[in-house]
Parts: sequence; C-alpha cells; structure tokens
Amino acid sequence: MRIRTKILVVDDSSNVQMLVKAFVAEEGYVVILAEDTLQATVLAVRDKPSLIILDIGLPGGDGWMLMDRLKTNTLTRMIPILVVTGQSRQGLNEKAQTKGAAGFLNKPLEKPALLAAVKQALTPPATPNTSASV
Repeated sequence: MRIRTKILVVDDSSNVQMLVKAFVAEEGYVVILAEDTLQATVLAVRDKPSLIILDIGLPGGDGWMLMDRLKTNTLTRMIPILVVTGQSRQGLNEKAQTKGAAGFLNKPLEKPALLAAVKQALTPPATPNTSASV
C-alpha cells in the first residue's frame, strides 16, 4: 500500500483553503485543513504532515508565532513550511527565510507557482557526492 503525502493547509479563509486543496489534491496529495494556530498545532503534532502551507495572518496568534512554535517542537521542527500571504509589506520573504521557511508565495495564488513551490519544499536537499574523484 502506497502512503500518500500529507499537506497541512493553515489559512483562516475557507476560500483559500479550498483553492489550495483543489490544486494539490489534484496532484495526489492528502490535504488537512486548519483555520487557526491552535488547530494547526494540534494537527501538525498528531498527523505529522510532510509539508505545511502557512498563512501569516491567523486568529489565535499570527503565522510567525506558529512557525516559531513548530520549529522549536521536536515533533514538528523538520516539517518544511511554505509561507503564503496576501500581505505586501517589504521584507516578508526575507523574514520567512530567516525563520526557516522552505518557500514563500504571495496571494493570489497561481496553480503552477504553488505546485512548483510544493514540489521544491518536498524534495530533500541534494547531498554533495563525496566519493567523486578529482
């Protein structure tokens, strides 16, 4: 039996949740939905998704707080996080990278960009080939 990759989508907008779910489910991913930081924390610890797609503006604390919480928890710290936001303040991409995000996208989301970011976030970094001769 093949295990399907789980993605946790954290956004307070049900429209965005459904859009992201439609985009990634079409590619065969299992989608779990959360609308606030508390629900997202519980689902991340319980379900251990392979990727978290995280909005910044959330009820119950912002996405940055949730990201810090997940990155310091031994059960969730290795889960890549793709930050998605409708906010347009300068420096958000850099802040996401500093906090350890696997990627950053602005809303409105476009399917090709989202799928490319998901694929990249789920691909383990290449390890240098130490056995190559010089």
